[in-house]
Amino acid sequence: MEKKIRIFLNENLNEQSEIILSKDQSHYLLSVMRLKVGQKVLFFNGNDGEFYGIINLIEKKKTTIKILSKEREVNDQQKVVLAFCPPKGNKLDFLIQKSTEIGVREFIPVISDHTINRKINIDRLKKIIIESAEQSNQIQLPNLQNPLSFDSFVNNFSKSTILFADINSLNSSLEEIIEKKQSNYILFIGPEGDFSSKEREVILQNKNFKSFSLGSTILRSETAAIAGLVLVNHYLN
Repeated sequence: MEKKIRIFLNENLNEQSEIILSKDQSHYLLSVMRLKVGQKVLFFNGNDGEFYGIINLIEKKKTTIKILSKEREVNDQQKVVLAFCPPKGNKLDFLIQKSTEIGVREFIPVISDHTINRKINIDRLKKIIIESAEQSNQIQLPNLQNPLSFDSFVNNFSKSTILFADINSLNSSLEEIIEKKQSNYILFIGPEGDFSSKEREVILQNKNFKSFSLGSTILRSETAAIAGLVLVNHYLN
């Protein structure tokens, strides 16, 4: 089966409209994928759905695409928000990439007492999100918030149900916690050094936090995020 080529465009998409691709997008389609005039590509912008477009014109510094037809509407299956304490380097890249592929509605970086990576490159992570969405057949891009302190996170989402992955939890069943499939949930993954005793006390005393176990082994934060998202999506969808 022929591989679908998908490109994210940060502009409105409408049937019969014409789009001029950026230099990088033109290079990818023409020099990397070696496409020619008349060949079709899928385009999405995260809001309007997914569209087929045809390469209409190739010039030295410009590639023009004509949008032909809408292939898919935006759905509302991405219900889970991932709040996480950012790990360092490639671990953070991996977490963002794989979480986008699995399906997440929003990322909320949380700076806790033991968070090592306190300064993240938002623009770089957004590029990883776009590339992951293109590869994984997503037509919505998860939103990436600016980092919040632990206290701000707890206060700002006081009315949300926060699923807290905790190795010490006696509750091993997420299915019992997730009661309403139409609700939106926040999956909260802590730092590699775990939460401080003060933060753990806040979590345990807050009725909005519902703890569950991912097993008896100690998982890296990026592994816990992926495992948790797979489970939550399974029960919701």
